[in-house]
Amino acid sequence: MKQLLIVLTILICLTGFAFGQETILTAPFVPQSPEVMGQGGSFTAIAAGYNSLFTNPAGFGSEKGSLTIVSANPWVYVRPDQVIDFVAGLEGSENPEMALLPLINDQVTAGGFGIGFSTGLGWTGKGLGLGVVGMVDSHIVGDTLLGASGHATATVGLIGGLAIPFNIFGMKLTVGGDVRPMYRAYIPMDNTVVIGLLRSLSEEGSDPLTYLMTQSAYAGVGLGIDLGAMLDIGPFTVGLSMRDLFGTRFNFGQSTLEDIVASLETEGALPEGTDVQDTYMIPMEINVGAAWHPDLGGFSFILDPKVHVDLKDPIGIIRDKRSPWTLLHIGAEAKMFRFISLRGGFNQGYITGGVGMKLLFLDINASFFTLERGMYIGDKPNSGVTLEAALRF
Repeated sequence: MKQLLIVLTILICLTGFAFGQETILTAPFVPQSPEVMGQGGSFTAIAAGYNSLFTNPAGFGSEKGSLTIVSANPWVYVRPDQVIDFVAGLEGSENPEMALLPLINDQVTAGGFGIGFSTGLGWTGKGLGLGVVGMVDSHIVGDTLLGASGHATATVGLIGGLAIPFNIFGMKLTVGGDVRPMYRAYIPMDNTVVIGLLRSLSEEGSDPLTYLMTQSAYAGVGLGIDLGAMLDIGPFTVGLSMRDLFGTRFNFGQSTLEDIVASLETEGALPEGTDVQDTYMIPMEINVGAAWHPDLGGFSFILDPKVHVDLKDPIGIIRDKRSPWTLLHIGAEAKMFRFISLRGGFNQGYITGGVGMKLLFLDINASFFTLERGMYIGDKPNSGVTLEAALRF
C-alpha cells in the first residue's frame, strides 16, 4: 500500500512539472453538503443520491433512483455559537454591517472566515449519474483581520457517469466512473483586496460586490475524471473512490471578474485574457471507506441505522506531511419513520452533527462541522454551518 501511494505521488509531481513550473493547488468541486458533513465527512462506502455526484460514482449503481429538481445549499465558515450571539446582538443596531466586523475578525484569527453556496439538479441511480451544479466558495485567514488573505472560487460543472454492477461469488461489486467538464473563476485575495472589501463593507454607499468585480481573476476550463467502486458483503460495504484522477488542471487566462461576467453574458464564453504561467490544479484524492448497515427487517421503518468510516486522501500523508489523524472521518445516521434523519460523527477529530427531514418531495437538511486546515488536529480548526433545501423525488 505504501509503495502504491509513493508511485501515485511521484506521478502527480511529474505531471505538474510537465504542465508548468509551479503548481498551485485549488479547492475540489465539492459542496459542503449537510448530509455528508453532519456524518463527519464520511460518505465513500454509503454513496447514494445527489451527493454521490461529489463523492463516489459507484453510488450511481443504486437500485433506487433519485431525482433532484433543485438543491440550494448555503454554508458559512463560522462558529455556530458566535453566530447566535451575533444575531442576538443585532436587535436595535443601526449599522449591522459594522456589527459584522468583530464577528469576521474573531473567525479570521481563529481558523478562517468564508461563505459559500451551491445549487444544482441531477439524477442518480439505476446505473446513471447526471448533474448540473454551480458552486461559489470563499475563505480568508490570518493573524489579524487587516493581514488576512485567501481566495474565492466560482465553478459551474456538468457531471455525467455510469455505474455497472457485477456478481462475484454472491457479493455485489459496483464499479463507476464519471467525467466533469467545468468552468472556474479563481480570485486570489491578498490583504490589500481584503482591506478593500472591508472598507466597502463599512463605508455607507459602498458595495463589496462592486469592488470585487474590479479585481483580477483567473478563469478557464478543466476536465475532471472520477472513478469508484463499492463491494457489498451482506450488511457490510467497502468503498473506494479516486477523485480528480491524476489532478484536474485548469487552462486559465487572467482578466478582471467584471470582464469574465460580461463575456459570459454576451458571448457565452470566457474572455481570452492574459496567459497564466503557473498551473492551477485540483489535486487527486483517493478515499477508502467501510460501512455497516444492519437489516432490522420490519423494525427498520421505525429505526434504520448505519455507521461508517473513511480514510480521505492518504496521499496527503506523503504530499503534505499531514498527521494521519486528519485523514480520519467517522459517521453515523439513524433514520426514523423514513422521514427524519439524525446524524453525527467525527471529522478529522472534531464532533459534527446534523438533522434531516423528508416531507414528500421536500428535503431539508442542516448540520454543523469543523474542518482541520492545518497539518495536525488542533492546528487550524475551522468551524462551519451548512444548510440545504431541495425538491427531491
